[in-house]
Amino acid sequence: MNPLSLRLALATGILVAVGVPAVIAQSAEGPIRCEIALDPVAGGTLIEGRIDSDIRVRGTYAMAITSRTGGGSVSLRQSGDFEAAPGAPARLGETRLPGGPERHLVDLEIRVDGRNRSCQARDL
Repeated sequence: MNPLSLRLALATGILVAVGVPAVIAQSAEGPIRCEIALDPVAGGTLIEGRIDSDIRVRGTYAMAITSRTGGGSVSLRQSGDFEAAPGAPARLGETRLPGGPERHLVDLEIRVDGRNRSCQARDL
Protein backbone atom coordinates (compact mmCIF):
# COMPACT_ATOMS: atom_id res chain seq x y z
CA MET A 1 0.00 0.00 0.00
CA ASN A 2 1.26 3.50 -0.84
CA PRO A 3 2.61 5.11 2.38
CA LEU A 4 0.40 8.17 1.80
CA SER A 5 -2.72 6.04 1.54
CA LEU A 6 -4.99 5.65 4.52
CA ARG A 7 -7.09 2.58 5.11
CA LEU A 8 -10.56 3.54 6.18
CA ALA A 9 -12.94 1.54 8.36
CA LEU A 10 -16.38 2.96 7.76
CA ALA A 11 -19.89 2.47 9.04
CA THR A 12 -22.45 0.57 6.97
CA GLY A 13 -23.67 2.46 3.93
CA ILE A 14 -20.45 4.41 3.37
CA LEU A 15 -18.52 4.21 0.10
CA VAL A 16 -14.72 4.52 0.37
CA ALA A 17 -12.27 6.10 -2.04
CA VAL A 18 -8.58 5.94 -1.16
CA GLY A 19 -5.84 7.69 -3.10
CA VAL A 20 -3.16 10.32 -3.30
CA PRO A 21 -3.16 13.20 -2.66
CA ALA A 22 -6.66 13.11 -1.11
CA VAL A 23 -8.18 10.35 0.97
CA ILE A 24 -11.95 10.66 0.96
CA ALA A 25 -14.71 8.90 2.87
CA GLN A 26 -18.02 9.42 1.13
CA SER A 27 -21.63 8.72 2.06
CA ALA A 28 -23.49 7.32 -0.94
CA GLU A 29 -27.03 7.87 0.37
CA GLY A 30 -29.59 9.64 -1.83
CA PRO A 31 -29.16 13.00 -3.49
CA ILE A 32 -27.09 14.41 -0.59
CA ARG A 33 -23.55 13.15 -0.04
CA CYS A 34 -21.02 13.98 2.67
CA GLU A 35 -17.27 13.65 2.22
CA ILE A 36 -14.19 13.85 4.39
CA ALA A 37 -10.93 14.75 2.65
CA LEU A 38 -7.55 14.19 4.32
CA ASP A 39 -4.90 15.78 2.10
CA PRO A 40 -1.21 15.34 2.97
CA VAL A 41 0.47 18.77 2.97
CA ALA A 42 3.92 19.97 4.05
CA GLY A 43 4.25 19.15 7.75
CA GLY A 44 0.79 17.71 8.22
CA THR A 45 -2.70 17.01 6.91
CA LEU A 46 -5.43 19.31 5.61
CA ILE A 47 -8.81 17.99 6.81
CA GLU A 48 -12.04 19.19 5.21
CA GLY A 49 -15.68 18.17 5.30
CA ARG A 50 -17.80 18.63 2.17
CA ILE A 51 -21.44 18.31 1.17
CA ASP A 52 -22.41 17.60 -2.44
CA SER A 53 -26.08 17.58 -3.40
CA ASP A 54 -28.25 16.99 -6.45
CA ILE A 55 -30.87 19.32 -4.92
CA ARG A 56 -30.71 22.65 -3.03
CA VAL A 57 -30.39 21.90 0.70
CA ARG A 58 -29.76 23.70 3.97
CA GLY A 59 -28.71 21.98 7.14
CA THR A 60 -26.24 21.76 9.98
CA TYR A 61 -23.03 19.83 10.47
CA ALA A 62 -20.83 18.67 13.34
CA MET A 63 -17.31 17.43 12.66
CA ALA A 64 -15.21 15.75 15.38
CA ILE A 65 -11.48 15.17 14.82
CA THR A 66 -9.24 13.12 17.09
CA SER A 67 -5.52 13.31 16.32
CA ARG A 68 -2.93 11.01 17.85
CA THR A 69 0.34 12.68 18.80
CA GLY A 70 3.54 11.40 20.38
CA GLY A 71 2.30 12.41 23.83
CA GLY A 72 -1.38 11.44 23.59
CA SER A 73 -4.28 12.77 21.58
CA VAL A 74 -6.04 16.02 20.74
CA SER A 75 -9.78 16.37 20.06
CA LEU A 76 -11.39 19.17 18.02
CA ARG A 77 -15.05 19.87 17.27
CA GLN A 78 -16.43 22.15 14.58
CA SER A 79 -20.08 22.79 13.76
CA GLY A 80 -22.31 25.19 11.90
CA ASP A 81 -24.85 25.72 9.15
CA PHE A 82 -24.40 24.93 5.47
CA GLU A 83 -26.15 25.35 2.15
CA ALA A 84 -25.41 23.23 -0.92
CA ALA A 85 -26.88 23.03 -4.43
CA PRO A 86 -26.15 21.18 -7.68
CA GLY A 87 -22.77 22.40 -8.89
CA ALA A 88 -22.19 24.37 -5.65
CA PRO A 89 -20.96 21.97 -2.95
CA ALA A 90 -20.62 23.21 0.62
CA ARG A 91 -17.17 23.20 2.23
CA LEU A 92 -17.26 22.53 5.95
CA GLY A 93 -14.79 22.84 8.79
CA GLU A 94 -11.39 22.98 7.16
CA THR A 95 -8.37 22.58 9.46
CA ARG A 96 -4.66 21.78 9.13
CA LEU A 97 -3.05 19.51 11.75
CA PRO A 98 0.46 18.09 12.17
CA GLY A 99 1.14 14.49 11.21
CA GLY A 100 0.07 12.32 8.31
CA PRO A 101 -3.51 11.28 7.49
CA GLU A 102 -3.08 8.03 9.42
CA ARG A 103 -2.95 10.04 12.69
CA HIS A 104 -6.46 11.47 12.36
CA LEU A 105 -9.91 10.02 13.07
CA VAL A 106 -12.75 12.12 11.66
CA ASP A 107 -16.52 11.89 12.15
CA LEU A 108 -18.81 14.17 10.15
CA GLU A 109 -22.53 14.29 10.96
CA ILE A 110 -24.96 16.29 8.83
CA ARG A 111 -28.62 17.05 9.51
CA VAL A 112 -31.02 17.97 6.69
CA ASP A 113 -34.81 18.06 7.02
CA GLY A 114 -34.70 16.24 10.36
CA ARG A 115 -32.57 13.36 9.02
CA ASN A 116 -28.99 12.59 10.04
CA ARG A 117 -26.22 11.23 7.81
CA SER A 118 -22.65 10.46 8.72
CA CYS A 119 -19.22 10.05 7.16
CA GLN A 120 -16.38 8.55 9.15
CA ALA A 121 -12.66 8.28 8.35
CA ARG A 122 -10.81 5.96 10.72
CA ASP A 123 -7.35 4.49 10.71
CA LEU A 124 -7.37 0.67 10.83
